[in-house]
Amino acid sequence: MVSAKQWVLKNEADPNHDFNFDMGTSGSTFEMLDVELSSEQVKEGQLLVQTQYLSNDPAQKFWICSGDKNYAAGVAIGEVIPARGIVKVLFSRNQNVKQDEYLAGPIGWRTHAVIEDVSVYSKVSLRAVGELWGHLSVLGSTALTAYFIFKEYLNVAQDESGHHKVFLISGAAGSVGSLCIQLALNVYKASKVIAVAGGAEKVKYVESFGQQVVGVDYKDPEFKKNLLAASGGANTVDYFIDNVGGDILDIGIDLLKVHAVITACGSISGYTDASKFVLKNSSRILTKRLVIKGMLVTDHANKFPEAIEQLASYVQSGEISLEKSATIRDATGDAFKDVPLIWRGLFQGINKGKLITKVSA
Repeated sequence: MVSAKQWVLKNEADPNHDFNFDMGTSGSTFEMLDVELSSEQVKEGQLLVQTQYLSNDPAQKFWICSGDKNYAAGVAIGEVIPARGIVKVLFSRNQNVKQDEYLAGPIGWRTHAVIEDVSVYSKVSLRAVGELWGHLSVLGSTALTAYFIFKEYLNVAQDESGHHKVFLISGAAGSVGSLCIQLALNVYKASKVIAVAGGAEKVKYVESFGQQVVGVDYKDPEFKKNLLAASGGANTVDYFIDNVGGDILDIGIDLLKVHAVITACGSISGYTDASKFVLKNSSRILTKRLVIKGMLVTDHANKFPEAIEQLASYVQSGEISLEKSATIRDATGDAFKDVPLIWRGLFQGINKGKLITKVSA
């Protein structure tokens, strides 16, 4: 018998407003429940698993309460909060999965679970990058997002014809942005990466990736002036990887060359204030003949295996740093009660790289 804990949706959530994190009150968004599980509940083809690590992603806000059914179905009251994670198999009645193997998949905010559909999980190994949590950072969905930004959206050539370009990256200290910095520098040989981040500590972090990185603090009152200086002026940037949207997208458009490419892969600036989604500089898109491409990594699921293999080789060669790829917060034992608060930390900027929650000691 296993005493499991899980977080479920207690009250309907509004994607345009902050969730209620005052746990234990009648109006709280989430509720933690105790559940008893045993191997006797595991049917043929199923697994009993223990969660090791959870991924924290801004997109979870829209997985939970999406009004856009093209993106996510949303979560009903009483359902487990969705999240990807790494699990260890405690008991198996599936001929393809053995006890003590590790899997990556959509476990949700749970310490343990009986997995019914094993097909949506994939086996992972310590051998790939040396740490299980690496499958959520340098080999996870955000790493895949960074990889496909370059391969499928920016279409930057890896040979000399694609070298010496200037990249602007917003949300640069986050999980996608920090990997984009490394790919731009070490794989695509950028001449300069302008990395927008929040606060002096994060500026120092992004600049630690290489001398060609110029960090710009968006919290600085002189941000717009500093960004212009970092780029060298208007019409200097070849590629803009935007993880933020809002004012930073508006300002960044002024820096782009004619026919430059923007990949929009995040909009965290508006996750708690929908008014920030408004684009005010749209006329420049016309006059500069810019190309803007929105992307969802799930569109490329058929190419995930080859992408993960390539990302692992970048880690092994040192072109991507495992050590700098994640911030890991503890939620083992009684600290599992902090899982929602750790996730909220994404919107408070507590992470450098991927924010990962450790669930099992």
